[in-house]
Amino acid sequence: MKHFLALLLALMMALTMVGPASAETAGSTVTVAVDDDSFTVGPWGGDGAVRDWTEATMWTHLCNRPFIGAALEAGELEMVAAKSVTKVDDTTYDVEIFDNIVDSKGNAITAADVVFSYTKLAELGYVSEIGVYFDSAEATGDYTLTLHLKNGTEGAIEEMLCRCSIANQAWYEGASQDEIESSPACTGPYAVTAVETASSITMTARQDYWKTENLASVEQQNVDTIIIRCITEASMRSIALENGEVDMAEVAATDVSRFEENDAYNITNYNNAMSQYLIFNTSENSVCADENVRKAIAYAFDSMTMLMGGGSDAGIVSYDVAPNLAPDYVQEWDTEEYFPWNPEVAAQYLADAGYAPGELTVRILVTAQAPQGPYQAMQAMLMQSGINLEICAYDRALRQTYQDDPTAWDIAEYSDSISDFTTHFWNDLFSENNYGENGTQGFTVDPTLQELLVAANADRSEENMNAFHDYVAEHCYMIGLYTEIRSIVTTSNITDVCLQKLNPVLNAMTFA
Repeated sequence: MKHFLALLLALMMALTMVGPASAETAGSTVTVAVDDDSFTVGPWGGDGAVRDWTEATMWTHLCNRPFIGAALEAGELEMVAAKSVTKVDDTTYDVEIFDNIVDSKGNAITAADVVFSYTKLAELGYVSEIGVYFDSAEATGDYTLTLHLKNGTEGAIEEMLCRCSIANQAWYEGASQDEIESSPACTGPYAVTAVETASSITMTARQDYWKTENLASVEQQNVDTIIIRCITEASMRSIALENGEVDMAEVAATDVSRFEENDAYNITNYNNAMSQYLIFNTSENSVCADENVRKAIAYAFDSMTMLMGGGSDAGIVSYDVAPNLAPDYVQEWDTEEYFPWNPEVAAQYLADAGYAPGELTVRILVTAQAPQGPYQAMQAMLMQSGINLEICAYDRALRQTYQDDPTAWDIAEYSDSISDFTTHFWNDLFSENNYGENGTQGFTVDPTLQELLVAANADRSEENMNAFHDYVAEHCYMIGLYTEIRSIVTTSNITDVCLQKLNPVLNAMTFA
């Protein structure tokens, strides 16, 4: 079943991919509206919609994973900077890179630069999978290197090969932070030609791009110039589309009808790459250190009602903290009860925690740019069970700072994406390799939790998967909420939005 799914997804991808565009078919400029103002264009940075949509366009990686679960051994990865990857043993891989890689400022890329890139990214900690799986790397020649993994977990080598942007070491170490974020030496098929902080990015196809044949999907240059504009308000993105100010935007579900039955637009519906979940702060600094408080909150709201607070029921409710997208997800979870809304049960847990109705106030940490309706719906539901919810909304950068502070919040709503396995999603949230003495994203220090996670990573048997899933639910450490069904609206000259791993590949779109 797993290989059938992989083949099916590969076929779907192939049908949406196009080769290098000719001058007659390529679009000259495409303007894309996004709601994210965290424009990090350097080789390494934190998660964000803009980065998710542009990183592989600006920066080369050893390989590309064109669909969820694509495997090296099955020949499903696309080679990008890597010319070949050879397995030595379960934790050792030899890599040969192309000998003509040059960045947008003319700097050559060698194996030493690849080693530097991996080591630097591991040091910065932006990509949790690199922290979990990367052990070391060494150059064995000008264009050959060896990658060492911490363990041979299934999927580890794919994450290693596909998650690290490659940059020239001498350029990076000699550039100022302003230069890195405004005029980077890009190794991908597009170069950054203009940046307006928190407003827009302009990327231009490189005429000197070092690769000319056997291009991966993320290396296509189907449009000359891509402009990313930040428009935080959903209604304003729709207006910008109607006014011809932008060619593509992700619009609110409530606005989709404005573009239906209109030949001037095309609509693509897809599952959001990011699935929403709720984190409980279990440190001694929070009232949620008490399991009864956590369960009182969990039973005091309903995920679908929360989603509808944003104006739409277009979404899939979660039955684990991870979404049902990976081959190791246990399908039976979706048939089990998973914190159903029950105000009476919530009230009992609240009493067990020693609180009378109205005495408990909890703080939820959220992003100000996100629609606030779901949190307001949650606030109203919790009030019915005697729990006061204080909504603490901050811009993305400040919110990230507060998320690392155990004194700043009691609950945090967050999202993450899945690249292959449920266990990797779990690692992002729970692995002590990512959070050190803090234990997890929710400051949970629990050796049994870590043992069960290690066991599930080592052997994704249904028994091990159930053991971890059940333990997290039993202690109510985190709760899965939902995955939204999103809508991208484009002008009619864009006939196909290339989607990979639930994110659009802007440079590989198909034009009329």
